[in-house]
Amino acid sequence: MERLKFQPKKSKEDFRKNYKLHDLAEFHGKNLFSQWGIEFQEFGKDRRNENVWEKGKDKPDVIATYKKINFLIDWKAKKKKSFWVNKRAINSYKIWGNKLNCKVLICFFIFDEQNSIQERKFAIIGESKFFTLTNKAWDKNEVVSFEETLPDFKRNILISKIVNNS
Repeated sequence: MERLKFQPKKSKEDFRKNYKLHDLAEFHGKNLFSQWGIEFQEFGKDRRNENVWEKGKDKPDVIATYKKINFLIDWKAKKKKSFWVNKRAINSYKIWGNKLNCKVLICFFIFDEQNSIQERKFAIIGESKFFTLTNKAWDKNEVVSFEETLPDFKRNILISKIVNNS
């Protein structure tokens, strides 16, 4: 395990506030999966209350199955239309996808100030285009941004992307 070697810009309370929005995205995502007939179970461990983490051991939130096709998904919640993800997480997700021989998706829920969903998009690691940003995140990690032309997170689009070339 590795301890932070710097004082983060966010307090513990601010950091955990981000998780409230993440939990909202996760709730809506799992609710949609249930409606769409997609089975899922927890994959990544919730580590928000830990002071240390294993660098590079990021795991997507859930493993899902549709008609015997498995895929991993990580829920992301945003207050503005940005598709930023920690580069370390992307690299780790690639490893998990290769290890389990399945696609890895990142689902973005964009919320307004009242926490109403404005948009739902998703990226597929290894298929969706992204670029590394020159500025780093608040936690000093490199970040990537997916292009804004991501597909909508809707059942027919998701199923098409999962079933094709799986």
